[in-house]
Amino acid sequence: MPLTLTQLHTFSRLAVIGNFTRTAEELALSQPAVTQQVRALAEHFGTPLVDMVGRRPVLTDAGTFLAQRAVDVLAGVDALEREMREFADARFGALDIGVTVTIGNYTVLPTVAAFRKAHPAVTVRLQVANTVAIVAAIHSRRFGVALVEGPVRDPHISVEPYATDELTLIVPPHGHRLSDRESIDPSELDGEAFCAREEGSGTRTVAEEALRLVGVIPDVVLTLPSGEGVARAVEAGVGVAILPLIVVERAVAAGRVKPVRVTGVDFTRPFSIIRLRERTPSPLAQRFLAMLRDG
Repeated sequence: MPLTLTQLHTFSRLAVIGNFTRTAEELALSQPAVTQQVRALAEHFGTPLVDMVGRRPVLTDAGTFLAQRAVDVLAGVDALEREMREFADARFGALDIGVTVTIGNYTVLPTVAAFRKAHPAVTVRLQVANTVAIVAAIHSRRFGVALVEGPVRDPHISVEPYATDELTLIVPPHGHRLSDRESIDPSELDGEAFCAREEGSGTRTVAEEALRLVGVIPDVVLTLPSGEGVARAVEAGVGVAILPLIVVERAVAAGRVKPVRVTGVDFTRPFSIIRLRERTPSPLAQRFLAMLRDG
């Protein structure tokens, strides 16, 4: 008997619920129907999937493995259904895009506005996270495409730079040993206290990799989940930081922090479109990306 998605879905819910009767109730099936589908799966794979301990089903090792893999298969089917609905009519629906923090908060919104003007019936949902989390979401097919600011070195993911960004060192405007400097040698940062975004942040990864190339290992004494929070920490005198110019421009203009050039260090980085290599963007995503590239 061939394997069916219905069987996988039923078994997946049984694995979560742990009770035949409640699984049948949730799926609006009879209990014998649930039992038959689980039995059919076991016969298909030629191995027991469930042991009965009293009246409670307990997954075998094979059942545990199948339940874990079924989650991925069913998530892929759900993504396929959403995308095919978009292919059927690209004028409607929802467009889910993963974006990293700087891109989501500072650079992509004009493109979103232009896209919404051209496609008023489409809902755009931006999911903001750091680069590591976005890459994981791409692998789990939560997004067809995403926009990231950190480096992505993954043979399964296509990376297409579409814009560039620049980071800068910021220091407190007064009372710090670097407050009166316009530029410094990288070696002057040895032993300096740094404030930074959390690990996995593209901004932090790029900054630390650039400094390591010139022999500087940042001493991070405080981590915060946003660039604004990091800039506030620098303003308060906790330490120095390396942040995107676009994030700190208002703080610099207001005199709350001061930018200092680090000679011989390249703090430029690309903003990139990423996707699984074997996954074709949906029509809505393709139209959005065309606007992004033209912008």
